[in-house]
Amino acid sequence: MAKIGKYVIDSLTRSMYEDSRCIYREYIQNAADQIDLAREQHLEENDYYEVHVRIFRNQRRIEIEDTATGVSADNRDTLKDVATSQKKRGQHKGFRGIGRLGGLGYCSTLTFETSYKGEEVKTLMHWDAAKMNRIVDDELDESEAGNVIDDCTSFEEQPEVADKHYFKVIMENVTDDRLLDVNNIRKYLSMVAPVDYPTQFGIFSSQIKRYIQNNGIVLDVYNIYVGDEFGEEQIYKGYTTKIEDARNGDYDIKDIKIFDRKNSEGEIIYWGWYSISELRGQIPANNVAYGIRLRCKNIQVGDERTTRNFFVAEGDKRFAQYFFGELHVETPLLMPDARRDYLRECEYRSTFEGMVRSDFTTLKDLCNEASNIRGIIKNITKAEEGQKTIEKKRETSSFLSQKEIEDDDTKYERFKKNKEKAQQQLERKKQETEQNGSPLGFIYGTLPTPEPTLPSTPSIPISTTDGDTQYPTFVANSPTEPTPDEQQPKLRTDNALYKKFGVKEKNVINAVYNAIYNAIADEDMREGLIKKIEKELTK
Repeated sequence: MAKIGKYVIDSLTRSMYEDSRCIYREYIQNAADQIDLAREQHLEENDYYEVHVRIFRNQRRIEIEDTATGVSADNRDTLKDVATSQKKRGQHKGFRGIGRLGGLGYCSTLTFETSYKGEEVKTLMHWDAAKMNRIVDDELDESEAGNVIDDCTSFEEQPEVADKHYFKVIMENVTDDRLLDVNNIRKYLSMVAPVDYPTQFGIFSSQIKRYIQNNGIVLDVYNIYVGDEFGEEQIYKGYTTKIEDARNGDYDIKDIKIFDRKNSEGEIIYWGWYSISELRGQIPANNVAYGIRLRCKNIQVGDERTTRNFFVAEGDKRFAQYFFGELHVETPLLMPDARRDYLRECEYRSTFEGMVRSDFTTLKDLCNEASNIRGIIKNITKAEEGQKTIEKKRETSSFLSQKEIEDDDTKYERFKKNKEKAQQQLERKKQETEQNGSPLGFIYGTLPTPEPTLPSTPSIPISTTDGDTQYPTFVANSPTEPTPDEQQPKLRTDNALYKKFGVKEKNVINAVYNAIYNAIADEDMREGLIKKIEKELTK
C-alpha cells in the first residue's frame, strides 16, 4: 500500500489558500451542502436554516455554525476522513472532502461541535492544530498523514436536546488578524458567499430574478449572518446603484445587461450580467462591488481579478474593472479546482473560455465607445467655456488692446467651429447607438447637456427600443449664435474706472497694457499684473 506522507497535511492547511479568508468560504460551502440535504429530507421549514459567523476579536475566537443536518454520533469518525467525501460532483458545492481542514492553518485548536436530530448527545471533535504543525515541521519525524491526524484529534460527547441539529466550527487562538476583522469579513462574504441580491439594488435585482425564473435557473441562496459579541447582520450581495469615485466623481448605475450562452440542445452553459454606467474608468477598489465575478453554484470562484483573463490583449484586461457583475457557470462539464481559484482543467474548459472571450469583446467596445463620447462632450464643453470667456470680456470691457480684440475674434470663431464639429460628431454617435441598440445611448442621453452660453434650440428626445428597455438618446444642440461683430468690443480704458483720464492719458495706459499683453502669455499672470496697475491708477 502506498505511503501518504505528513506533508500532505501542510498542503491542505497552511499552504492551501493565498487568501486566509477563503476558510470562511469553505465552511459556508459545507454548511450550504448540508442545508440542501436538510431541505431534501424536509427536516424543518425552509426558513429555519441559517449560517452564523461569529467573530470574537478579543478572545481571538471564530465560530461558524449552521442549523442543517449535523453529524450523527455513529458517524463521528468521518470527521477525521480526508478527501473521502460522499458528495456528488456537479450536484454539490463541495465534493473533495478537504475544505474542513482549512482552519487548521490559522489557529491552535480547531473544534467541530455537532448534534443530530433525535439524539440526546452532541459530539465534539478537537484538532490540536499547534501539535499538528509541530509534527509537520519536524524534519526528523517520518509519520504518515493518517497517523498524524489520529495523534492530533480527540472526541468527547456531551448531553444535548434531542430536537437540535447543527454543525459548528470553532477556531481558538486565531493567528491571522485579517480573519478577526468583522467588517472586512462581512464585505468579503457579501461578494463570495451564496446570498441573495440586496433590496437597495432595486429594479436590477428584479431584472436578474425575472431572467432566472424565465429560464428555469436555480440560484442557491442562504440566510447567512455575520457579527460579533454585540450582534449579527444578515449579509447580501454587495451591489449598489452608485459608484463612489473620488477622482472622477460619483456616478450611478443606469442599467444592467444580461447575457448567456446555450448549447445546441438549448441548455444554458453560462449566464451573467454586468452594470451599465458612464464607464468613466476602473471602478475604485473602495467599492465593495467591482469587477465581474466568476461564480459556480452562486459561490465565487477566484477573486475580482479572475475574469480579467477573458480579455485577450494585456492592455484590455483593465476593462474588467470598468464594470461589476457576475458570470455564472451552469454546465456540469465545468467545476472549480481544489483551491477554487479557477475552473478545473478539462477538455471543455478551453471551449468555455473561447465563448466568454468572444462575449467580452462587447465590454471592451463599450469602454472604447464611452471614451469617444466623453471626449466629444468634453470638446463641446471646452468650446462653450472659451466662448463664454470672450463674451464676458466683452460685457466687462476688459480688452487690453486692439490686437487682443482681433485675437479673441479669431478664437471665438475657432471655438464656434470646434463646437459645431463636435456636435455633428455627437449626432452621428446618436444615430449609431440607435442603429446598433447600444446602451450607451441611454447612458449618455441622461447626462445633463452642457449649459449653452448662447441661445440654442431645445434638444428633441429620441428613443429606440432594445428588448423591454427603452434607451433615450442624446441629440446635438443647434444653437443660433450671434457673431462677435454684433457686440461692439471696448478697451479696458473705456471702463468707468478710467473716466478721470483724458484721451492722451488713456492712449498711454493702452500702450502699457498692450505691451503687457504681448510680453506675458499666461492670462492669469497677465491679469494679476494689470489689476495691480489698475488699482494704483484708479485710486
